[in-house]
Parts: sequence; structure tokens; C-alpha cells
Amino acid sequence: MTRTGFYVRLALSVAIDVFDLTLGRVPVLGSVEEGAGALILTVLWGPAGLLYLGELADVTDQIDAFLPTATLIALVVGWRAQGARCMSEPG
Repeated sequence: MTRTGFYVRLALSVAIDVFDLTLGRVPVLGSVEEGAGALILTVLWGPAGLLYLGELADVTDQIDAFLPTATLIALVVGWRAQGARCMSEPG
């Protein structure tokens, strides 16, 4: 993953969290957004994106908006990818 690719994916993940914080508070819209967000995050970050489905545990769609799950997934996966790349470089 290139640096630019990481930042584009990170921006999309932040946008998902902002959408969840604002419009995701509407009960039905919030649940639909979490399902769509999990699908998008799985495409962007692989199986780690499925962790976003944990937000469906909050049936009120009020509390989960304050935890930036998509951004955290992006940062952890990106950090691990950078660490793996650094370990494989000679030096």
C-alpha cells in the first residue's frame, strides 16, 4: 500500500465515521449505514473491516457514534502494514 493510497483509504474511513456521528443517529438509517460501512471497510481494509459490524450491537444507534471505529480500523491496519513493510526492507 502506498502512502497516498493509505491516506485516501483513511479519508474514506473518517468520512464513514463522520456520517455515523451525524446522520447515523437516525435509528433505521444508522443500522443501514453500519451495514454498508462494514461492506466498504471490508473492501478497503480486508477482514478487519468486519469489526465495524460490532456497531450493530447498539440498537439505539446513539452510543456507538462516539467511537470512531472505522478510523481506528484504518489506523491499526495501516500501522501494521507499515510495520510489516519496514521489517521486510533490508537494512
